[in-house]
Amino acid sequence: MRLTGTILLIACFSVAFAQQPYRGIVVDSTSMLNISDAHITVKNTIRGVISNNVGSFLIYALPSDTLVITALGYKTIELPLLFEEDALMIMMSENIQMLSDITIRSTRLYPNTIANRTHTAPRTLDSFSAVTSPFTYFWRKEREKRRLARLVEEHNRTQVYTQVISDPDVKQIIIDAYDLTEARYYDLVVEFNQNHSSVQYFTDPDKIMEALHEFFNKSVGR
Repeated sequence: MRLTGTILLIACFSVAFAQQPYRGIVVDSTSMLNISDAHITVKNTIRGVISNNVGSFLIYALPSDTLVITALGYKTIELPLLFEEDALMIMMSENIQMLSDITIRSTRLYPNTIANRTHTAPRTLDSFSAVTSPFTYFWRKEREKRRLARLVEEHNRTQVYTQVISDPDVKQIIIDAYDLTEARYYDLVVEFNQNHSSVQYFTDPDKIMEALHEFFNKSVGR
């Protein structure tokens, strides 16, 4: 009886720490734009993948592993997986180095209108199919497609905010209005993204600008 209990305990331990898929998307912490060609590796191993052209990736790891995420021009991130979900949103901060001022003159072509930048999510089985074809619905490939669909949906919901926050005119307006350095501006935008996630789902660019002004007014005055 004691031997059986020990075997069950070992079996449960092995299942809990078996490799599992982790799907995620890598974005810029300031602009929320996708980062392609980011390197995602399992720490202290040679296992790794590269994010695709929309910033998404799939990697197999243990819950006890730590992911190391690197990208050119960004600060390296180490992400322990122990308390993470299997769908990850990774926000990378730029590794900013301030250079001497230069003057660039050009004619601006961006019309300051909101363009449709939504992506198409992979087609998944509906709830009716889940009842009629339960084995297919719970097939690993279908589960991964549903995870990716959730990530794509999340990205599409934030596409208006992404376009507004990444507009260079918006950056210049904020910098001029609150007399900020460029480095200070980026630090505050990262803080805004982390603490005001609801604004990322606004579909009215004017409401987004109002929220930005309110935040910068309080932050600069504090």
